[in-house]
Amino acid sequence: MRTAAVALALLLSAGGAPAADPPKRLNLLVITADDLNADSGGWNGNKLGATPNLDAFARTAHRFVNSHVTVPICQPSRSALLTGRVPHRNGALGFNPIRRDVPTLVEVLRDTGYYTAAIAKAVHMAPAEKFPWDAVGDQPLGKQPTKFAETVRGVLAAAAAAKKPFFVNANICDPHRPFITAKTKADELDGARVYKPDEVTVPAFLEDLPRVREEVAQYYTTVSRFDVAFGLVMKELAAAGRDADTVVVFLSDHGMSFPFSKATVYHNGTWSPVLVRVPGMREPQTRAEFVSSVDVMPALLELMGVKPPAGMDGRSWVPLLRGETQPDRDFVVTHVNTVSSGKSFAQRCVRTRDRALVFHGWAGGPDRFRVEAMSGLSFAAMNASTDEQVRARVKQLVEGEPLMLFDTAADPGERKNLINDPRYAGDVAELAKKLLAHMKRTDDPQTKAFEAALSKR
Repeated sequence: MRTAAVALALLLSAGGAPAADPPKRLNLLVITADDLNADSGGWNGNKLGATPNLDAFARTAHRFVNSHVTVPICQPSRSALLTGRVPHRNGALGFNPIRRDVPTLVEVLRDTGYYTAAIAKAVHMAPAEKFPWDAVGDQPLGKQPTKFAETVRGVLAAAAAAKKPFFVNANICDPHRPFITAKTKADELDGARVYKPDEVTVPAFLEDLPRVREEVAQYYTTVSRFDVAFGLVMKELAAAGRDADTVVVFLSDHGMSFPFSKATVYHNGTWSPVLVRVPGMREPQTRAEFVSSVDVMPALLELMGVKPPAGMDGRSWVPLLRGETQPDRDFVVTHVNTVSSGKSFAQRCVRTRDRALVFHGWAGGPDRFRVEAMSGLSFAAMNASTDEQVRARVKQLVEGEPLMLFDTAADPGERKNLINDPRYAGDVAELAKKLLAHMKRTDDPQTKAFEAALSKR
């Protein structure tokens, strides 16, 4: 078994100084946000100031800025994160359990002597026996920053009393719907900053309509409450004296609950930068390679010196932090299968720095696209609009097209389908080859449908 000392020494060697002897057993704190868009944080360029605590952490962390979750829906996203496998290889295509023969990060660490605890979202980790937490915090805590932090304090104390290293999965449930609104009680704000519609900037992939702007303001107010919780969790870690021997990882489970984000393989649905702070690390790095949420488990096990289980689809990105290169880090593949309603809206995407090829297996079928992210003010406002541009955008979302090619350098909002533009034929061929290779390698059940869509072009 490789030791944590070796892994850390390799990381530190890039800084030019010898590594001090680290603790034999590192702790692990994985903090997730629920439905937080990647560009909602100030550290990633946002000017609203909703995330001062996250921004402070980001300044001390390595940043993987082209990280994408392998599936942008709550339960399957977390299943992929904690198994290192894509959905059709771990069994959790949607809101269903993983297969019992698939090892989880919880099992691996508990079997090597770790105290394990999850705060909120445990309901989305199934079956329960595959996620053998020593302690579980209730779901409502995820939207109660002060009580959430008190629970973190308790599990850190319990791990210390057990004289075990810990793995704590702290799942903050903001900014998941329901958002904070004018009807929210003052004590439920818990220190959050309230944003007004005229203060916010509507994301470019949405339409700047009054009701959309109103809901975006509600979203950012809820982002602020997430940040309060994040800051309190980090204070508890420091107060317990464990920030010097704990690997801390942050990511969102997927993008914001708005059209063209959550539950889609559009850019804002899957883009979720990873922030990771390693004890004793030197200057934080910003890495532009494409990585996936299935890479997190193998990377963390390498950092912590724990032997990885066989069968993971992800690859550790620790070599990138050592200054090494890895093949096939210029693209990432993302997936959607069944959604919260239980309906299948199969999607696949292969994405590079400036191109994205999207496959909609559901397009042309009996159901128009409908997901939880379309339940609020924004989609209703778009759907009621008579503006031709907005109507076209609604059609793109609810009807889709089997194959879509986007030039994301020129069209970051992914509005114009270039699949039949002869100038992009080479891009389509190259990306289709990459996606098809991934699908065949992982025995993707959508492979034949994708091949059929390609043959009809």
